[in-house]
Amino acid sequence: MKKVIGTILMVMAALPLFAANDAMLSYYQRQAVTQGRNAKQDRAFASALARDVAAWINTHQDSPEVKTALLMQADYHLRAQEYAQALLAVYRVRFYFPSEQDVSLLSSQVETIMEKLNRSQKAQALKLLAADTSDIDGLAARQAALLIDLVKSELDDIYMAVCDLFENFFAQYPSYAQNDKMILQYGDWHRQNGNFLAAVLEYKKVYELYPNTVYKAASLRMTADVYASDLKEYEVAMGLYEQVLKQYPSSAEHGIVYKHLAMMQENRKEYESSLAYYEKAIAALDKKPEVVEAWQGKADVLIKTKEYRSAYDTLLKGAETTTNETAYVNMLSQAADLAERRLKEPALETAAIEKILLVYPQTHKAPELMYKAAACYEKQGKKNQAIELYKRLIIHYPTEKYASKAQGRLERLEK
Repeated sequence: MKKVIGTILMVMAALPLFAANDAMLSYYQRQAVTQGRNAKQDRAFASALARDVAAWINTHQDSPEVKTALLMQADYHLRAQEYAQALLAVYRVRFYFPSEQDVSLLSSQVETIMEKLNRSQKAQALKLLAADTSDIDGLAARQAALLIDLVKSELDDIYMAVCDLFENFFAQYPSYAQNDKMILQYGDWHRQNGNFLAAVLEYKKVYELYPNTVYKAASLRMTADVYASDLKEYEVAMGLYEQVLKQYPSSAEHGIVYKHLAMMQENRKEYESSLAYYEKAIAALDKKPEVVEAWQGKADVLIKTKEYRSAYDTLLKGAETTTNETAYVNMLSQAADLAERRLKEPALETAAIEKILLVYPQTHKAPELMYKAAACYEKQGKKNQAIELYKRLIIHYPTEKYASKAQGRLERLEK
């Protein structure tokens, strides 16, 4: 972690903060010497200064002193112990001024922020600060890209600050060619921060106010997703999903709609209907990455209805549709568990495990899977195959706990 931070700090050259030429900005800069009577009062004062500087930035987007203002804002947020907001200000400097000669970021700011963030937040911060933005042309495109990156991040405590950035963006660029997409992003931001009705507001805005948008079907589907998953208003969601299917018969959204309808019906314990929708989702999604989720969902419903052999076969078929190692290993591991615990068929268990070890021999679950496969060979009376696999496990993973367990099994088999 320290090495990565150090690399970022080297890229982001630590140049001195320039004196502000704008009268108002210069005034805010001079207030840095003002201290509160106690720590709480001083933090409140610094927070107010940061907000005032933010307001100046919003009305001076084209000013060459935006960089100075952002660094000033970061300093005031740090003083107020508002570390996520300080990170946001620093990130905007990094994003808007990517070249080394333009970046005047103080290394102490980054170091202080990193010390205060938790491990997850640090990982997100490093991704943001290390991003290469030099190939994005135009201030509007640059601000739009910044907002999209922030929506994708999992940073806490910046919800309202990013909302302000969205609102300022729309006010400054009302005719931006991709505002329909940006409004959907704003909806996503609301949704992932738990403001579900605000998310609906934005999604519906695209559908109703942008007649020529390519996101008509998507905006309806996303609205339905909120009603189905977050608000639990299933009838409203059902109506919106059906509207997508009827009004946009050739939409690429159909596969996702069917998958989400299946999930909704599964949650309502309407298993027969759920399975029918999962079948439609699998057919519509075909070879798209999302199809694996439909296969997994279908298997889950079959397990709930105790159709274990069908669930086993579904998991095997679903695994073959993905190139994602984690998804592949998890689905076939689940199939192996079904074979062991529900079907009581060691041959089916070993078949699933063998597929994993053939496609992903270095998977982190390899020691456990090799041990389980060898145990299955024992149950089937295949002593030689069991011995060979136990030996391979011991040789390749001598320090794993399954190696010591395998040693005990091996000694009993070779007596």
